[in-house]
Amino acid sequence: MASGTGNREETGNLPPRPFYSLGKGCYLAYEQKPNGLGGYRDVNVRLYEGERLVRALTDENGQFLDFPGIEHGSWEQHLTRPFEPVTRFAVSYNRFKEDGLAELVWMVQPDGRYWEDEDGFGGENDVEVELYAKFDENGQFVTPFRSRDKG
Repeated sequence: MASGTGNREETGNLPPRPFYSLGKGCYLAYEQKPNGLGGYRDVNVRLYEGERLVRALTDENGQFLDFPGIEHGSWEQHLTRPFEPVTRFAVSYNRFKEDGLAELVWMVQPDGRYWEDEDGFGGENDVEVELYAKFDENGQFVTPFRSRDKG
């Protein structure tokens, strides 16, 4: 799985901001902004095919546009904050597969070590909650966000 921090490149006519190649001539461009919680988050996530903007997936605040919903599960019992369809923590991406779909992997909540200082103090008992949804070459989500955990 690739990191949501991508490569900062200026190649050809690609945007001079982080982007992640999805294959098939498509890539996701995004900006990283402080999340106000000691880290960064991806906002303004945009799907491009070559130089053509295909679709915006999130806005400048990380709010999902055309949110596909969630598949409810046991992951919800681990949430320590109210659920909102917005990026606050790490986001990563998986390239287009043979089925023509790519994945957006969204960390809804980091584990408790996220809150530790450099000396290891301040950690919480939080459980990491990560959801993923598949989208097509048109940037349309074709699945709701769901957990890979079956427990």
